[in-house]
Amino acid sequence: MKILTFFFLLILGMPAWAQGGAAIRIAGELAESIARRAAGETAEATARELAQFGGTRAIREALEIAEREGGEALMKQVAVQTEKHGLLALQALKGAKAPVLHALEGVPAELAEKSLRALASDPVAMQKLATEFGSAALETAAKHPGLAVPIGNRLGAEGLDAARRLTLDQAAGLSRHADELAKLPAAERSQFLAMIREAPAKALTWLETHPKLLVATGATAAVVLARKEIFGDGTQPGFLERATASLYHAFEKPINLVLGVLSAIALAWGSFKVWAFSRLFRKRKS
Repeated sequence: MKILTFFFLLILGMPAWAQGGAAIRIAGELAESIARRAAGETAEATARELAQFGGTRAIREALEIAEREGGEALMKQVAVQTEKHGLLALQALKGAKAPVLHALEGVPAELAEKSLRALASDPVAMQKLATEFGSAALETAAKHPGLAVPIGNRLGAEGLDAARRLTLDQAAGLSRHADELAKLPAAERSQFLAMIREAPAKALTWLETHPKLLVATGATAAVVLARKEIFGDGTQPGFLERATASLYHAFEKPINLVLGVLSAIALAWGSFKVWAFSRLFRKRKS
């Protein structure tokens, strides 16, 4: 009965399908594909979702919008995503232009469905973000739901590139301080976001510890101070510097011992020379 119900819903869209046309033909094929994949309890749920979406007619309309936006090539791209992800793709990509599809193709396969959910939950904001910043926007949205829009709007491509490399907690920290970072001049903001990419835990801890320094001090001074605290006085030490530092720490205590002994010898020798000189001076005077 569930399968029959599902196919009955498909038949509701058949009159328009029978009229011909690429979008109509593909819509019918997609509806049949969705029906074939549904089974058991899933069939009933899928039938209900398709009915709420508007049946085959609504699929056709979504494809026609895609065709108007980017020709038959874009319509086929939407159809391919629908074949892979079902109605979710149609809901997420309705009205989307070619850059959104291109961005979706650049997302790792394991994050594609979550990217579509992000697009479906906030289509206007996410389509704009994906159009402007590409797959980094969708990848960030897939990994960190609700954070891609505030980070992207304030920190742009560099902020999204940093965010997609972070854990959820770290991305939330970046979002909390996005306003302060957005106020920095472009060069300083780029430097700070580079520090977050290189050492996210240390850089974000510094932000949490010194939330006012970016505003209270000069931007350049704040970035220099942060870099010193995060990486030390230099930036990333080279191989020779790291090797020298390791050797120093390995022999730090023996070196201190030797230096102490040498200092004691020098002090004793100096004292002896002073005593000998004063003794010689007294003899000459007498």
